[in-house]
Amino acid sequence: MTRKGFCGLVLSLGWFVATMPASAHHSFAATFDRDKPITVKAVVTEVHWENPHTLMYVDVKDESGHVEKWTFESYPPNVLYRKGLRQNRLKPGAEVTLTGFCARSVPNWAEVSIVAFPDGESFCVPASGTTTQCDVNER
Repeated sequence: MTRKGFCGLVLSLGWFVATMPASAHHSFAATFDRDKPITVKAVVTEVHWENPHTLMYVDVKDESGHVEKWTFESYPPNVLYRKGLRQNRLKPGAEVTLTGFCARSVPNWAEVSIVAFPDGESFCVPASGTTTQCDVNER
């Protein structure tokens, strides 16, 4: 390939990449409201252990027995793994108490800071930019 052809190829690829839609990573404050804390008791229905965020789908039952579907967003799987939270623990059917912050504009969507299980085990997984304090017993 000639030098002119190589330069043309590089410029073409650069133009192609520059025109592709970018999926920028969002900050905590852009999506979630630290003035809207939430704690719910829920049953896990599905967990997507995927990058860039693990998504937890849960059913939350209110006092009247009405079930609402919620989505909680957390770190990618490798971070949760390092914090001790494994797929065999957080799986469909698991009862959990989730503490976090509601989304600014999406209903029934929240960031999760603490995942607690009925046996007393809990995992502290706050997003950067949050002020959640974790007890020393939490991971």
